[in-house]
Amino acid sequence: MISGSSSRKESPQTRLLRRILVIVLMVVAVTGFFAAAYTFHFFGLGTTNCWARPANVPASSTYFVVVMANEGMNVGFNGSKFLSGSWPIMNVTLGSTVTIHVINNDTVQSHGFAIQRYFSGFALGPGKCSDVTFSADQSGSFLVYCYISCTIHVFMQNGKVNVNP
Repeated sequence: MISGSSSRKESPQTRLLRRILVIVLMVVAVTGFFAAAYTFHFFGLGTTNCWARPANVPASSTYFVVVMANEGMNVGFNGSKFLSGSWPIMNVTLGSTVTIHVINNDTVQSHGFAIQRYFSGFALGPGKCSDVTFSADQSGSFLVYCYISCTIHVFMQNGKVNVNP
C-alpha cells in the first residue's frame, strides 16, 4: 500500500455529509451575494446623487435645474414651485454655454425632456437624472417640453429657453 492512500471506500454517510456541506456552502455564498447587493442598493453605494450639482459642469456654464415630478415639470425648478404660465423660463445670453440638470423625481412614470431647436430629447426613468449642455448660438424663444405621453403630460409642455443678445 502507498503511504497516504487508503484502500477503504467512503461510507454512504460520509458522502451524504459532504453533499450537505456543499449545499450549505452554496446557500451561504448566494445569500452573501444578495446581502451585499441589497446593502449597496440600500445605502446608495455606486449610485448617482441626482440632487448634487454634477462635478463635470464648468463654473463658466449657465446652470439650471429642472425637476419633473408627479405634479408636473419643474416642481422645485431653481427654487420655484407652482408658478402660473409658462415655466420653466430660462433666460440665457447668446453665445453662452448652458447646462440643464434634469431630475425625474416621479416615482412611477418616465418623462421626456426636449428643447426646440437645441436638444431633440431623452427619456428619464423614475428617480433618474441627466444633463443637457449646449451652446446658445441662436437668439429667440425655444419651447421646453416632455415628448412622452404620460398622465401629467399637459403640465409639461410650456417651458421656455429665452436666448437674449
